[in-house]
Parts: sequence; C-alpha cells; structure tokens
Amino acid sequence: MYREILGYWILDPGDVRSFEIYGNISMEFKANGELIYTLHSDIKDEIMIMTYQIKGGVLITDQLSSPHMEETKFVLTFDDKLELFFSGHRSIHIRKKST
Repeated sequence: MYREILGYWILDPGDVRSFEIYGNISMEFKANGELIYTLHSDIKDEIMIMTYQIKGGVLITDQLSSPHMEETKFVLTFDDKLELFFSGHRSIHIRKKST
C-alpha cells in the first residue's frame, strides 16, 4: 500500500465540493516520507512541507512548521484515485502522470 501512494496527486476537477472547502491543492508523496502539500492560487502558491507515514488505511501526517499529528483515513480505488476522509468529508484526488 505504501508504494501505491507515492507520486503527485491533484484534486479531482469533478470534486466541486472539495474545491470549495480546500481550494486548488496538490500533494506529492515522496519515498523518503516527505509530503509536499501545495495550495495553488493565481497570486502565490502556499507550500507546506510535512512528513507522513501509513498505518493500515490511515495516513498520519505531521506539519514541520506547526508540529502535530493528523490522522486521515484513505482508500486507493481500482481506477487509481486517492480518496481521503478528513473531518467528515471525502475528497477525491487523481494521480498526475509525469510528462
């Protein structure tokens, strides 16, 4: 399961509700346990560097600039989507392929 989450994920454009809640976000999961979470805007991207680990179906993150652990349930779907369940909301992310 760990290797399957590696890579660059963007919020599914069809997930309108998540765009309203989170904005235009992307996440890059690296093999060294680093997670780069980016909130994209027309003016300036905000980048948060985090660490992550996976225990079962739970993604555990820790933001380095404001340390505290967050737990988020997740599912990798058969069609290569990442569904995150955080604070009672499901967001859907799609893997962005390298070009």
